[in-house]
Amino acid sequence: MPDRAERRGLELVPVGGAGEGLLEWLGRELDRVFGTRSFRGPPLPLLDAWRDPETGQLRSGDVVDALVARADALRSDGSRLWSLALADADLGAPGRTFVFGEATVRGCCAVVSLARLADPGENPGSPRLRARLLAEATHELGHVAGLEHCDRGACAMTPTATVEEVDRRGGELCARCMSLLRGAAPIRSA
Repeated sequence: MPDRAERRGLELVPVGGAGEGLLEWLGRELDRVFGTRSFRGPPLPLLDAWRDPETGQLRSGDVVDALVARADALRSDGSRLWSLALADADLGAPGRTFVFGEATVRGCCAVVSLARLADPGENPGSPRLRARLLAEATHELGHVAGLEHCDRGACAMTPTATVEEVDRRGGELCARCMSLLRGAAPIRSA
């Protein structure tokens, strides 16, 4: 857990009805990693305007932008609150076939999708899906906390392009990234 005098709040936000059974568990796990105090925030509605008409995917940047806009309306400068959205829908981004998630670096907000993390027919509470979700949520919140990509293969901050790479990488931060996280100055919301 990061060494911070003041604990940061972590708002877990379902997009539509995504991840209902996973939010409480995910919050506990992320609290352990980041030293946050998580709670469930109001859901973001799944807007048709966020869908790419060619691929049918949600544009990850649109979801993050909606979180940032909501954050700007609710928080004062210097807020110690992060928001992590969880979506069932597949996410896309410019120049990418798909993304597992997206974040504002040194900002306030991130989104992670379950769509490519679950194997077909997999139980939403399966240990493998939970491990993958935690790995991706840790990666995206690491960016929110100011961490960059890491070249240590077993670190959660190592970039991945496939679910097999997510499995190999895992969800733990390496000692270097954990040290950077612990030493990070308080971050203002974007």
